[in-house]
Amino acid sequence: MALFMGCAFITFLSGIGIYGDALETYRVVYPYVFFTALVLFPLFYIYVLQIVNPEKISTKLLLHVIPGMALVFTSFTLYVIMMNKAEQHFYIQEFLLSSNPPENAHWKFSLMKSTDRLAKLLYIFSSIIYYLLTYRLVNSHQKRIEDYYSSLKGVSLNWVKVISIVFLLALFSGISVHWFHRIEVLNSPVLSSVPFLFLGAFFAMVGNYSNRQAIIIFPSEKIDESETEGVSVKKEILTEEIDRKIETETPEIPPGLKEKLENYIREYRPFLNPELKIWDIARDLNTNRTYISRLINQVYGQRFSTFVNHYRIEESKRLMSEPGTQNYSLTVLASMSGFLNYSSFVRAFKTFEEITPNEFRQSIFDTHQ
Repeated sequence: MALFMGCAFITFLSGIGIYGDALETYRVVYPYVFFTALVLFPLFYIYVLQIVNPEKISTKLLLHVIPGMALVFTSFTLYVIMMNKAEQHFYIQEFLLSSNPPENAHWKFSLMKSTDRLAKLLYIFSSIIYYLLTYRLVNSHQKRIEDYYSSLKGVSLNWVKVISIVFLLALFSGISVHWFHRIEVLNSPVLSSVPFLFLGAFFAMVGNYSNRQAIIIFPSEKIDESETEGVSVKKEILTEEIDRKIETETPEIPPGLKEKLENYIREYRPFLNPELKIWDIARDLNTNRTYISRLINQVYGQRFSTFVNHYRIEESKRLMSEPGTQNYSLTVLASMSGFLNYSSFVRAFKTFEEITPNEFRQSIFDTHQ
């Protein structure tokens, strides 16, 4: 994310340089924008991948930045090494900012201009591709965590979907800018400002949400307290691989597990723990996470988070029906029912009961009048 924001800064600096009439700044940063602009969205995809599948982070991911590396090498060779300062100014004024570039100029200027056009096409193509890849990755992650966590705050990537509208506006406005010649953009206040407003909002939102986002490592069922963090992480990844192997090799749910689970929930009421995870239940029942997940998915037709929230909603309804809780706020009752926060309580209540908690409470009050 630090690298992503650094590339965003250089890309913005380039825009300020050319559209803010600071051509000396633009002259300096111009060759490096070929790299920063082309790796922005691959880096964002890798960041999301790091959250979703930390074990997949490897040197192979460097393949995603090869186009940016190739173009920055070309631009650095042609622009920095082969051109002096005067020639760089000539190239910017006569090739980038002019609608009629000279025909008898040195080949290095024409080749640099062709590199610039290629970078525009690659930017448009890669932005669309990596947006689709990131969106698919988020959808997959959301389904996965609902089978692991009872409360999704801090582990959800829904914020990526929330900013997707701004992302699309930034993407298509950026494409529109790259479609026109630079001089046309400079002569239009709208074309030169709108894309950067959207990009600015996008980068600000990414920075804000990513600062609060936790990297999720799906933990093992049992971790020795004496282990170091590095050893624990390795065991966590290994356990996840074992779980997936169990899914394919042993599809049958152990007999009696349904009754065992229901008795456990009635007796120990684990749903009151707002940070309950499926491993907690698997550990207490001395079974595997995969069996619990399969049982909840196939027998109850629910994901783990929905399954647990059902019990929490029933608990909240019981509490609201008791005379001794009439003076309790709904926020307090949400916490007493096992919800991590009030907003998740309201969403879950409306999903199960099709009314708000306040409406339910009012109906109880009206009944007793």
